[in-house]
Amino acid sequence: MKYRTYAILVVMLIIGSLMISMQAAAHNPRYMKLDYEPDTLDVLILHFSFAPKIHYVYKLDIEKNGDLYSSEQYTSQPKFLFFRYTYNMTATSGDEITVTAYCSLFGKLTRSITI
Repeated sequence: MKYRTYAILVVMLIIGSLMISMQAAAHNPRYMKLDYEPDTLDVLILHFSFAPKIHYVYKLDIEKNGDLYSSEQYTSQPKFLFFRYTYNMTATSGDEITVTAYCSLFGKLTRSITI
């Protein structure tokens, strides 16, 4: 009986430490590259995740000249490391496009380009 109690305690400690380490492993997107071709915005993101259905980029806000142009929400991440989203968007010379990517667990990353 004593052995069983210790075994359950050890298993509970292991599960607890794994849950804590998963939260500690959460991080914001590390890299984002924006490319604009006529009528198309291409967003390349680096966000490392072993559990892309739990830890993922859940929202991208796209601003044009400081005004919200589009806000896209997602429920998972297509790949565990690099992935790309493409959006239809019109912009003219001199327009500033700003994209902010939000992690489902922690942080965000913002990048801008001027056309």
